[in-house]
Amino acid sequence: MQEIVVKTREEQKQFIKFRKKIYKSNSSFVDNNLFTIKQLFSNKTCFADDKEVIPIYIEDDNFNIKCECIVVYTKKLPEYIQLCFFESEDNSSIAVKMLVDKVIQIGKKYGCTKLVIGLNGHVNYGLGLLNSHFDIKNSFGVSGNPSYYNKYFKELKFDEVLLNTYTWSGVESKVNRFSAIISKINRAYSFKILEKDKLEYYSKIYTDLNNKCFPGHRYYYNRTYKEDKEMLKEMLLFVKPESLIFAFKDDEPVAFILWYPDFNELVLQGEAFGIKTYFKNLFFNRKFEKAKIVEIGILEDYRKSGLAFGLINQVVLKINKYGIKKGESSWILEENVDSNSICKAICDDLYKEYVVYEKDR
Repeated sequence: MQEIVVKTREEQKQFIKFRKKIYKSNSSFVDNNLFTIKQLFSNKTCFADDKEVIPIYIEDDNFNIKCECIVVYTKKLPEYIQLCFFESEDNSSIAVKMLVDKVIQIGKKYGCTKLVIGLNGHVNYGLGLLNSHFDIKNSFGVSGNPSYYNKYFKELKFDEVLLNTYTWSGVESKVNRFSAIISKINRAYSFKILEKDKLEYYSKIYTDLNNKCFPGHRYYYNRTYKEDKEMLKEMLLFVKPESLIFAFKDDEPVAFILWYPDFNELVLQGEAFGIKTYFKNLFFNRKFEKAKIVEIGILEDYRKSGLAFGLINQVVLKINKYGIKKGESSWILEENVDSNSICKAICDDLYKEYVVYEKDR
């Protein structure tokens, strides 16, 4: 076996071809990451502006790819070398070990002390390998993967960082239990949605709030205005501006919530999210069954105010217009006590489990 550092267009094609091969017969998978990978290969994204990005695959003696990943390093998260967008055939432990060793070797060059698997460059682009519910279609914005991926990293004795999601139905009745708090919040705060013609203004608010709200969050590092403007501009091809809601105290932005319908409902299982999804959303006006609450950010001084319930209520008011009654949270670190407490108060059950793998080099 040998390692190939992907440089040529043909090697990039082989990288993508292998990814498609892994999921071709997987009826419970939608590829949410293929678009990002293609953008990286074509240098059409600012994702890599502050990062070293190195695609690698391991092939056998017959030139068949056995496993692959994209290695990411950023000075903003200097202790970690990241093994991102991992894919592999089953029964390929030797190849996976070879890939891991190569990534550790690259990390040494940058002075990294840890290897992390499941972080895709930044938490905004994905965190965690799926560790349960492998037979259920993944929702928009989160990855899926075969169950045997986890076996490889358990065999290699990686430390595990656990995450989970929550489901909810009929959330309005649960939110109404906090109506007194919400009424107080509505008097004290104003809420504004993203405006397309003021994208520059609102994307800067979004970036600033993220960077102020999450400095202690595991794996988070500061975003740039350019990155978030690009991300929100692409997001607006699908979502309505009301999917990003800001809370203001007087004239100061102090919190936000990001939500959207589960656009993977538009994608056939086994396909990739892409241009066909865009046209289905644009022309067929399909009603969605489920929404996702993706991210809540509240400045520290306002976290004890009940503002989280006010923000969630704003989402409920929006989704009621579309007849959406079911939902799912994005991933939440098991160690994040505040976010888990909010979800336990509003949601029905724990849902999918995810895991991030770490190893000291």
